[in-house]
Amino acid sequence: MIFRTATPRDIPRLANLIKDVIGSTPYYTNKAKKEEIKKHNKLSLKQYLREKKYYLCMVALEKKKLVGFVIGRNEAGVFWLDWVGVHRDMRRRKVAETLMKTIEYKVKKMGVHKIWLDTRDTNKEAMPLFKKMNYKKLGYFKNGWYKQHFFLWEKDLT
Repeated sequence: MIFRTATPRDIPRLANLIKDVIGSTPYYTNKAKKEEIKKHNKLSLKQYLREKKYYLCMVALEKKKLVGFVIGRNEAGVFWLDWVGVHRDMRRRKVAETLMKTIEYKVKKMGVHKIWLDTRDTNKEAMPLFKKMNYKKLGYFKNGWYKQHFFLWEKDLT
């Protein structure tokens, strides 16, 4: 499997994978799915990849097929991780874990000292991964984004 920074040539396949992953998640309302997919469409991804100082997107490829992604942005030395997603057929193969380790390494080289991310409070698959990777829960937020409940997580990279 290959893990690397996304390129403009990846955008069509990446947008489709993001749409598939977000669209099939059981943790989000239909409105949340629709808005998150729109936020990560081809046009948005094109802009993200141009702004390398702030945005970073890594992808995982298996036999040239895009099977995973992680995307986020650097905000004053804190990396906000928007999404980590893996195609349903490739889950439980350490794709998300390797993507997370890869992005941690990359952002640390960019001068980032901390990563923040959130999970839905019902996302029982992601939470064990973040605990295993030494992310700490910062808090529980009721009625947050899209009127859903979330945990906020952090990892200090220093």
